[in-house]
Amino acid sequence: MVFQNRSKPCNSSRRLSLSEWDNAPIEQVSGDGDTARPPIVMTGSTSLSSGDNDANDEPAAAASAPQMNLSRIGLRYSTKRGQDAEDDVDDGTQARVSHDHNRHSHHHQRRGPAKRMSFSHHKRRHSDIDDLTVAPSSSASRTSYSSSAGTNIWTKLMGRSGTEGLWDGLNTKSGNAYEDRNNKLNDDDEDGEEERESCANSMQRWGLAWWYETRHFFKTVGKHPHISILSLLTFGILCTVGMVAINSERDAYIQKQKGTAEFVARETAQWFSNEFRRAMLPLYSVQQGVIHSGYFDDLPRQIGPYPNLVVPESEETPFTKRDVTGICDDPHVISKWRSIVEPINADNDLDGIVVGYRLFPNNVACLTEPHMQESTEHFKAEDFPQGEDTLLASENVFGLDTGHSAFPLWKMITTDLFINKQFNIFGPFAMPPMSELICGHLAIWTKPEEAIFDTATFNNTLDVHGTKVEGAWGFVVNFLDWTKLKAKSNIYKRFSSCKLEFQLSRVGGATVQTVDSALLAESPKSNLLDDANSIVVETESMHGVWQNRVGSLSGWAPPWYPAAVAGVVLTSLILGLLTASTLVERQLHRNLLYKVMPRRAIAKLHRGQTVVENYNIVTMFFSDIVGFTSMSGSMRPIQVMEMLNELYTELDKLVQKHQIYKVETIGDAYMVVGGAPDRVPAPLAAERVALFALDAIDFVKSFRTKDGDKVFIRAGLASGPTVAGVVGQAMPRYCFFGDTVNFASRMESTSKKMRIQCAEITFRLLQDAPNMNFGLKKRMEGDVAGVQIKGKGHHITYWIEKSTPRESLKVSDVAAQVKSELLSKVSEVEEVPQDPEEGKCGASKTNDENVGYEEFLNIMNSGSKPDQ
Repeated sequence: MVFQNRSKPCNSSRRLSLSEWDNAPIEQVSGDGDTARPPIVMTGSTSLSSGDNDANDEPAAAASAPQMNLSRIGLRYSTKRGQDAEDDVDDGTQARVSHDHNRHSHHHQRRGPAKRMSFSHHKRRHSDIDDLTVAPSSSASRTSYSSSAGTNIWTKLMGRSGTEGLWDGLNTKSGNAYEDRNNKLNDDDEDGEEERESCANSMQRWGLAWWYETRHFFKTVGKHPHISILSLLTFGILCTVGMVAINSERDAYIQKQKGTAEFVARETAQWFSNEFRRAMLPLYSVQQGVIHSGYFDDLPRQIGPYPNLVVPESEETPFTKRDVTGICDDPHVISKWRSIVEPINADNDLDGIVVGYRLFPNNVACLTEPHMQESTEHFKAEDFPQGEDTLLASENVFGLDTGHSAFPLWKMITTDLFINKQFNIFGPFAMPPMSELICGHLAIWTKPEEAIFDTATFNNTLDVHGTKVEGAWGFVVNFLDWTKLKAKSNIYKRFSSCKLEFQLSRVGGATVQTVDSALLAESPKSNLLDDANSIVVETESMHGVWQNRVGSLSGWAPPWYPAAVAGVVLTSLILGLLTASTLVERQLHRNLLYKVMPRRAIAKLHRGQTVVENYNIVTMFFSDIVGFTSMSGSMRPIQVMEMLNELYTELDKLVQKHQIYKVETIGDAYMVVGGAPDRVPAPLAAERVALFALDAIDFVKSFRTKDGDKVFIRAGLASGPTVAGVVGQAMPRYCFFGDTVNFASRMESTSKKMRIQCAEITFRLLQDAPNMNFGLKKRMEGDVAGVQIKGKGHHITYWIEKSTPRESLKVSDVAAQVKSELLSKVSEVEEVPQDPEEGKCGASKTNDENVGYEEFLNIMNSGSKPDQ
């Protein structure tokens, strides 16, 4: 396969499709016998010149082809491995290459020269080609330049090399890491399609971003406990306040619900009490009608005392009866009885509620209304108990002597009426056809002192279960349909409208086991009521004490309470997390500010003050990368940035380790300072900076770039006074000013590869370093000590080569050393003549010692050290 330049202009070249290329005849293109198919012509021309290539960036290419004009080059691409190919090109002819793909025609034109080109034939990649021949030509001579496929410039143009292809260097967007990654992916795309972001990639990036942010958030919280404490405190306070508020509302709601339940219960009980009173009031009217009408005065005499007219067969049964036939079934007496009870019942509007009356003279069942299943205007026979199996049916009760009956019901009733002398209400109990029946019993007295009214005209004595009761005539009974009374009361609707369940029962009054029930009424789900979800309301009634348990199955707590609690907790949690997020953001902001400039400077900037600080003596450090300009010329900007980031990140760790301050980085220059902004003694500051410099050199020795290249640095130290501060308002930076900064920079620029040069002042400070002994060597250039510094003249400088810890001295050793030094100084002092007046012992010795001590103090104060 050959890329060939034709003698005719490029715009006159006919394009061949890939199929035409495959079927085209092979033609001779050069005199060396090489053959090739017709050329593929690329739409659009790409013109390159050697001027586009920096000599520093591509020294190898510049050396191999110094005056190469790429716009005047023809290419021949050989299809035979290991075979050299040449192609002659005429002057003024511009190389053009075209690639038609049968499946992706949109790649005839690429968007700018920044995109990579992939040359293929029948899906053969450029990596299959062993060599490539470049043939520049001129009018004077024909010269061929050949290079291996792995090293020449065209391999970089057409394939991959250590620099990822020269096309990336020509790409104006090559510094973009994202575009660079897309380009790497596109290299493996045989069809040459441009990569577009897919939904999956977007979700993946979003997930990774979320994971990074979450992890960073919790790491920050873990490093700063006050964030957790304040966030939990916020959560606790908000939860407490919210719970207090909703609990207050809940208590008010519960009180309201209980108040409503109690009100409905008492109102219902009051209604029933009134209805009972109204239903039992006709009994008093009937009682008085019996007493004062005179219609029934002879009935007790006709029945007679017990055992008159007793039915022998009934004496052995619980239901003792008397034969009152002809007495109580007299139509005249029945008519008189009906004439009393019917008007009274109608006047009280109790038709259908009070379903019948019964008269018991001498406590013997005698008269009944309705009589023997005979319906009247106000009483319906079908509403009254009837049937042979019904206890209170007229035919079963007729002639029953309740005062001598052993049945518990009658014994209880007559005992209450005549012995306990109280009104008796019994029920409810089932008595077909009525499911619930209540009976009211009222005694009739004949003796004036026992009678309710003083107009009683006859007297009688009754035997009540063996007890003689004087003045007792008998009693009257009415029958109350409790089911209809409940329906009339709307008791179920009242409670259901309030969403309440109830259970109404009586705890007092007459009760006969297995006959009546203490339960008066209940809602369908009243069995689910308990002390936790209900209250008990007690009221007095004619039927004893009524107890109504009223409540809500869902409890008294409001239905919105769980949601409110969840809302308070969730809101508190969200606000707590927002607080934590705010604190994290503020902490990260503070951390970032503290990394940019010192805290004192930040505080002054917050107050709007000018940041200016003066330091008497600090130690500055400068370093840069040897050969950085040529190195960066052969690397893409993104690679340069990655390399510097990896290198300086490790140096930043060393800055923290040695407790010094990083000032800034400018390109490959790295600057730190000791003794500022945190002030420390000058020797200690110099010691820290020197240790940092030694560690930095050691690290760089083992540092490698991603391509495996080594990096070399040089460093310089200088000590002296300086001023630090923030200049300007936009993009504030904490900078250092003064001659010391310039001198440290000169120390670095005049230093050598992988060596540390320091000024003389730094040398003296390092000699006084408190913790370390430094290996310091004077710099010698031949026989000349020091180095010539631009703008400074000749200066004596030193190399910092190593450091070792100082040996700790015991107090006794220090004292012995001081004593020996004092004695040596005293021995050197000339002998002073003794004054005759001075005859005291030890005067001369004391004087000699004073002279030596004063000289020692002068030596120590002068800062010089005695010879070791």
